[in-house]
Amino acid sequence: MKSTVLDRQSLFDIAIQESGSTSAAFDLALENDLSLTDNLEVGEPVVAVETQNKPVSDYYNSKRLKPATGMTDEQTHIGGINFMGIEIDFIVS
Repeated sequence: MKSTVLDRQSLFDIAIQESGSTSAAFDLALENDLSLTDNLEVGEPVVAVETQNKPVSDYYNSKRLKPATGMTDEQTHIGGINFMGIEIDFIVS
């Protein structure tokens, strides 16, 4: 069975959606010749692996849940203390 990658989905998202367990992400990576940290392309087909936790998998399928936990480009560029200038927007007293 194949699954199609949606926007901001990772192998872990697809693993929980299709197999019911995030540990299936390792099997997905091997089966699809991918790295766990690869950014997946929207619409890319991913060969699914064996179900590891049927109740969880059934729940996701019955509710049509498609997790997508990746961050958008805007979210990855949120500032932090290293983006602040001392005495400009980070006041030391």
